[in-house]
Amino acid sequence: MPKVDNRCLTYIPVPHLGYWVVQICVSILEHFPADVLSANLFLPRAFAPISRSVTVTEAIPRPIPYRVAWRIADRALTYRFKRALGAADPRNTIVYFWPMPPISLVRYARDRGFLTVREMINTGMWMAKPILDEAYHRLGLQPSHNITEEMVQRERDELRLHNYFFSSNQMVEKSLVEAGVNPAKILRTTFGWLPSRFASSVGEENRKGFRALFVGTICVRKGIPQLLAAWKKSGVKGELLLVGPVEEALKPSIAPYLDGHGVRLAGFVSNVGPLFKSADVFVFPTLEEGGPLVTYEAMGCGLPVITTTMGEARIVKDGVNGLLVDPYDVDGLARAISLLAGSPELRSRLGRQAADDAQNFTYDKVGNERARMLNGLLEARPKDPFKDNVRDM
Repeated sequence: MPKVDNRCLTYIPVPHLGYWVVQICVSILEHFPADVLSANLFLPRAFAPISRSVTVTEAIPRPIPYRVAWRIADRALTYRFKRALGAADPRNTIVYFWPMPPISLVRYARDRGFLTVREMINTGMWMAKPILDEAYHRLGLQPSHNITEEMVQRERDELRLHNYFFSSNQMVEKSLVEAGVNPAKILRTTFGWLPSRFASSVGEENRKGFRALFVGTICVRKGIPQLLAAWKKSGVKGELLLVGPVEEALKPSIAPYLDGHGVRLAGFVSNVGPLFKSADVFVFPTLEEGGPLVTYEAMGCGLPVITTTMGEARIVKDGVNGLLVDPYDVDGLARAISLLAGSPELRSRLGRQAADDAQNFTYDKVGNERARMLNGLLEARPKDPFKDNVRDM
C-alpha cells in the first residue's frame, strides 16, 4: 500500500458506545481508503470496537477507569487534540470537527493555518428551534427540546470559524445558507448503512396482515402525533409498530391509540433487522433531521419509505422508491399509508428500487467519498496554509 502523506484529524467530544452519532463518525472513518487519507480519531473513550485502520487517541488513557476521570474528559480531550495540532503540518492535515467542539479549539486550529470541516448532523439550531417550538405549541405542550437562544448563538459563532461544512440533506444545506454560509463552502454528502448488520436478519414467518414500522425516539420531533392521527384516519387494518423510547411529554397523547387502533409500542430494540425484514413499509414523518440512518437501513432491507423532506436523506425519491409527504399533512400521510397498504404490487416495486438505491449509500462508498472530498480540499489549497484561511461564510 502506498505511503499516505495527507491526514485527517477528527474530533468528537462523545464516548463511543457502539451506536448513535459516534458510530456514524466511526463508520465513516473506518472506510477511508488507506491510500487516500489517514484517519485519526480523538474522543473521550472508546467502549466499542474500532477498526485498526483508524488511529484512535482517547482523552482518558487506560487503565484509568473512565467512571473516575470522566469529569475531566473534555479538558483532557482538548489538551490532546491541541498537542496533535501542534505536531501536525497544516499543508497535509485537515481537521474534521463533529458537534459541538469548543470554539477556542476551532480557533486554535484556524490560527495555525489548518483547513477545518464541520459535520452537520442536523439542521442548524437556528432552524431547528423554531420548528420544534411550533411543534410543541401545536400540541399545547411546553417545548422540551432544550435548544436555547444561547446555544443558537454559540453555534452561529462557531460556524463562522470553519472553512467547509458537510451537509447530509437539502434542509441542512438550506439552514446553512440561511445562516450566511457561502454555498461554495457546503459539501453535499450523506450518511450511510452497514449491510453486514442485517445480513443474517430474517422476518417473522408467521406474521399476518399489513405492518407499518417506525424506528427512532417516539417524540414530537419525529412527527409521532401526526403519524398516530394519520394511521387512525387511514382506516388500514393492520399494525403500526413503534420501536424506540417514548418521550415523557407524549405518553398521555399516545395512550388512547393503544387500545383498538392497531398501534403497538415495542420499546428500545437493539437488533432491528428482523423488524425491518418483517414490515411492509417504513413510516418516518420527521419534522427536523440531518441524514437519518433508519431511512438508509429500512431501504437497504427492501422497504418503501414514507417520509418528509427532512427525512429523505438524499435517497428517497417520491413515487420511485418511497413517498414524500409534507410535515403536518395528516391527510396526505394517511393517503400514503392507505395507498401502500392497499397495493402489494406498488409496495414491491418501490421496495425493490429502495433496496437497489440503498447499495449506493453503504459506508464503504460513503467513507470513500468523504475521504476523497477531504483529500481534494487539501490538494487544492494554496501552498501557504495561511493564505486561504480567511473565513468567508
